[in-house]
Amino acid sequence: MERKPKTIDIETKEKEYFEGGGFHRTAISKKGEGVDLTVHFSNIKPGQSHSWHSHEQDEVMYIIQGAGKYILEKGEIHYKAGDFVFVPRGTFHENVVVSEEDVVLVAIFNPAQF
Repeated sequence: MERKPKTIDIETKEKEYFEGGGFHRTAISKKGEGVDLTVHFSNIKPGQSHSWHSHEQDEVMYIIQGAGKYILEKGEIHYKAGDFVFVPRGTFHENVVVSEEDVVLVAIFNPAQF
């Protein structure tokens, strides 16, 4: 696979819905671009969450819009638009939207999920 600079139109990527509501679109992946990270563009509606889970990768999110909280085994992390959130690999978490507007975020996983 040839790796080269390019523009990615996220609207052309398939929506992948996750349990609890919301969806993401994969912008970059090892399978697609041959890089050792995965980047998702996610949208979660008010009142929605995603199920309790953990990842084998470190995760960094940039919150573009909305506000919410990550419920953790030991406490919570609250976030709002403009914040970065870091969740180390192996950390169980659940994301809950608390704002009246959708939460829109970019999530980066390293190493790649797929």
